[in-house]
Parts: sequence; structure tokens; C-alpha cells
Amino acid sequence: MSDTNQSLADKGNALKDQAAEKLGELKEKAGELTDSLREKAGEAWDKVNSEQTKEQLQHLKEQATEKLEEAEEKIQELAGKAKGLWDKVTGHHDDTPPAK
Repeated sequence: MSDTNQSLADKGNALKDQAAEKLGELKEKAGELTDSLREKAGEAWDKVNSEQTKEQLQHLKEQATEKLEEAEEKIQELAGKAKGLWDKVTGHHDDTPPAK
């Protein structure tokens, strides 16, 4: 029985050593992955905060403002046309006072 117990103990120790070795490898890989992620995050942050990105963002803001102004003008134009059409259909005109 002593040989069986010793054999089981040896196998247990061998498994424990393998597990410790694998854990060490995983820790090392996790450290490498962490370093890589930090580096990539830093690069991404630098790119986000770069002058080029800020200039592109400003350009996009200017374009959006311009498009909004154009849209507002079109809406006002369409509102005027709609009012004119409504007045024409209903017989109301700006130069005639409303009926009492």
C-alpha cells in the first residue's frame, strides 16, 4: 500500500508542478497582453488628441453648421411656399384684411 500511496503522491506532486508551470506561463502571457493593450490604448489616445484629429473635427463641425444653415433656409423657403399655396387655395392674401 505504501507504494500506491507514494505513487499517488508523486503523481499529485507532478500535477501540482505542471499546474504551477502553466500558471506561470499564463501570468507571463497576461503581462504581455496587458503591456500590448496599454501600448495600443496609448496610441489610440494620442491619435484622438492629435492636431490632425482636432482639425478634422473642427472641419466636420463647420460642415455640419453650414448644412444646418442651408436646411434652415430651405425650411423657411418651403414654409413661405406652403403659406402662399394655402393662401391661394383658401382665398386669403396678405394684402387683404381678414373678414369680420
